[in-house]
Amino acid sequence: MDLSRSNVRRETSPFGLLKSMDPILLVTSVALTGFGVLAVYVAGDDKGYSYALNQILGLVLGLAGAVPLALMDYRRLKQYLPFIYGLTLFLLLAVTVVGISVKGAQRWIDIGPVQIQPSEFAKLLVVVVLAGYFADHRLGDNVTFLKSLGIIALPALLVFAQPDLGTALVFGALFFVMAFIGGAKLYQLGCLVTSVVVLAVLAIQFGLLEEYQIARLTAFLDPSGFTTEGYQLFQSKIAIGSGGITGKGLDATTLANLGFLPEDHTDFIFSNLAERTGFVGGVLLLGLFFVLIWRILHVATVSRDRFGILIATGIATIFLFHVFVNIGMTMGLMPVTGIPLPFISYGRSNLVVSVISLGLLQSIAMRSKKDA
Repeated sequence: MDLSRSNVRRETSPFGLLKSMDPILLVTSVALTGFGVLAVYVAGDDKGYSYALNQILGLVLGLAGAVPLALMDYRRLKQYLPFIYGLTLFLLLAVTVVGISVKGAQRWIDIGPVQIQPSEFAKLLVVVVLAGYFADHRLGDNVTFLKSLGIIALPALLVFAQPDLGTALVFGALFFVMAFIGGAKLYQLGCLVTSVVVLAVLAIQFGLLEEYQIARLTAFLDPSGFTTEGYQLFQSKIAIGSGGITGKGLDATTLANLGFLPEDHTDFIFSNLAERTGFVGGVLLLGLFFVLIWRILHVATVSRDRFGILIATGIATIFLFHVFVNIGMTMGLMPVTGIPLPFISYGRSNLVVSVISLGLLQSIAMRSKKDA
């Protein structure tokens, strides 16, 4: 019997690959998902049970995509980059045609009893497309840099038009970080930042932003102002502060229960949690996110190819941007942009994509160990 062939078969079998996954990344993601189910349950009051079941359904759907993706060699995705990019544009165009409007934003598509938010899936798909492009092209050339900018500009503009300013900003952060890792020159990135600032000023001057978007971006400067956004920030900071060191308890009567904290199960779920679990609970949650992003960056460092490095970097950017902006806005440190807190905020699409992202990361981690 050829023992070397037997070892190869064992290493490339599903069970052999699963043994090579990153255990810390797996445990941390499970802990965050459990934290999220508990968070939406206690935040939902009389709807808490329904919210928790929907989150669990999102986890199951995410695992249905994450497990096959983890077992598949992620490098095979490079063969399908045009299809992946086309799928991204199709989903974003579809929502403009058949999407449903909620609170003035057309971001969701009804598929039977389920609603999906294409922009959430677009973030991960764009990461894969950019990673493939950057892996095969050096960005020192200005033409190549502009082509890569065009790749992300189209989906970003489609998302901005929904309107979804928060997710459009995620695309901007994605491009900046991935282009830097991909080898872009500092002057190219500097010109990009300058152009974005100029365009933002022009957008405000010519009324391209909705009034509520401008209010969201400026309310953090004066949260005591008589606006809906200012009211949200003011109540959010009161909720966080009233939690104290250990919180009021999961079953306590809170500002959210009394109707003083809007969007307490989505955008401002961290405020709700901080009031119930206090400083200790908030630090525990931040610690879990720190470990998650650390392990994602670890996957990037052990990856054996640029494609894997760039995918892991892009996913880390998505999670870090979401966590930094969402928690920052609840404390009045960042503008209110409507970006959810990964794994924690109520919403199936975001949870499904987050779980699928971790499956892709495990594929990179497992192949890195196998190739070592």
